[in-house]
Amino acid sequence: MSKRTINGTTQLEGSRPSEGLFSLEKEYTRIITALNRTGILTLLPRSGSLGVIGIDGEEYPVPTQEQLQEVFTHNKELVDRKMRQGFTRLQLTPIAMPMPQLIDRVKSAVLRHAGAGEIMQTKQNPTDADIPVRVNTGKPIWIWETARQAVDTPNLVYFPQAYTDQDHQGFTKEEVMQNARLCAVPGWSVGLIEPIPIMPQLGQGKIIGGRRQLEASSTPHDYLRTLSTSTYQGETGWTPEDFLTHFVTQLETTNQVSHDRYDSNALWLLGSYMPNSGFGLGKLVPVGYWARVRGRMDVSAHRSGNRLRGWVARSTVRLGT
Repeated sequence: MSKRTINGTTQLEGSRPSEGLFSLEKEYTRIITALNRTGILTLLPRSGSLGVIGIDGEEYPVPTQEQLQEVFTHNKELVDRKMRQGFTRLQLTPIAMPMPQLIDRVKSAVLRHAGAGEIMQTKQNPTDADIPVRVNTGKPIWIWETARQAVDTPNLVYFPQAYTDQDHQGFTKEEVMQNARLCAVPGWSVGLIEPIPIMPQLGQGKIIGGRRQLEASSTPHDYLRTLSTSTYQGETGWTPEDFLTHFVTQLETTNQVSHDRYDSNALWLLGSYMPNSGFGLGKLVPVGYWARVRGRMDVSAHRSGNRLRGWVARSTVRLGT
């Protein structure tokens, strides 16, 4: 499969148009506009740049388009291979941002869209009819207290190689923020994701570029083992920050909620886990979803060995330097 580059747009010949066309400029504009509109990006007082204040009190300017171009060039072989496998959507995640602030920005966005009557169910196809969703304006986001206490602390482990008490080879949030393999720009994860609104159910994953899409109904242990194989090289599971940032970006750009549990699309956040959750619950993996009946977003956690029917997982091709 050959490749042409025209005006910053990469066209992979022989691929489907929806998966083979990637414009860094358009993707960057889409994300920055959404992050600006929701207040995730603020004017940093010392640098005068747009960005976020991290959990350490330091400033983390949002990556520039020029920085992203350098990151993509540095990872050219991986980017080309993963785009052929369907990873054609840019994702920027402010890993450094305190989770309570990120949650608050998402809450405000949900309430604003609800007030304007512009919040709809997830569409499998762009031509599907708009179906409004009810929003519990009193509590549009619910966070399980055990998960709430773990965020932004060493009790939440990032990017483990195994869900074990010891030798998990994971990181704390502060370590990830400064790890150039995981945050190509300090405090910011730069990655590619699949533009899939509702993940495939069991037996429905497509094989694209020699890679089978992740399917629903596996355990977090099984998903993590799958991501460790050569076909999925370069991919990592999602973190709570990934989920929240993706949710609010999708809401701003499409007026749709993401990962509705009632679409069998509740999401395991494989890129993090709580090895010491207490209460005899064992090792827990965070989950995130929109709960249609309750009219709210839920962020919780379940045992790493649980197999929940219709629950899905996603991965990000995280680009490093």
